Amino acid sequence: MSRLARGYLPAGTYHVTTRTAGPIPMFLDDDDRTRFCALLERTLRRRRWKCLAFCLMPTHYHLLLEVPENSLQTGMQELNWAYARRFNARHGRLGHFVGERYHCVLVTTDRQMVRTARYIFRNPVKAGLCREPADSYWSSYRGTAGYDGGFPFVDPSKLLGYFGSEAPHSTEMLRAFVEE
Repeated sequence: MSRLARGYLPAGTYHVTTRTAGPIPMFLDDDDRTRFCALLERTLRRRRWKCLAFCLMPTHYHLLLEVPENSLQTGMQELNWAYARRFNARHGRLGHFVGERYHCVLVTTDRQMVRTARYIFRNPVKAGLCREPADSYWSSYRGTAGYDGGFPFVDPSKLLGYFGSEAPHSTEMLRAFVEE
């Protein structure tokens, strides 16, 4: 029996996560991560989404997305299906790759926005993958916090705006909030 479509989803900012089916790794190497990022960038363009933050973990990923009305369902289906198909083909794998359908939470307050971003940026640290958020290459934190040029498909301006209107100050404040 096929799944029923989700109901109406308003335009807004969503924290979106997807997990694999069971203990299957989502990314076996940097080629997988690079392919996923390319598919994410394609989906962002096609769906007119804005990516504010992201983080790739061993068995799942986190996205902080601004999306138009009722576009999240089809965009996530497109992204997850395309990635699963490429992952399975590349690694000679058959069967379900993504476990349950993606999970999303509408971000409705400023406090929730900055806390969600902090959660995404600190997720690799919490999982024991690195010591500091800036040590995780497959997260948008390094670019948002000014440690490197970042990923071209991530727009950190909204997040940085919560920490001030001037670039050096807002970056320092964001770092203090995430790295404390």
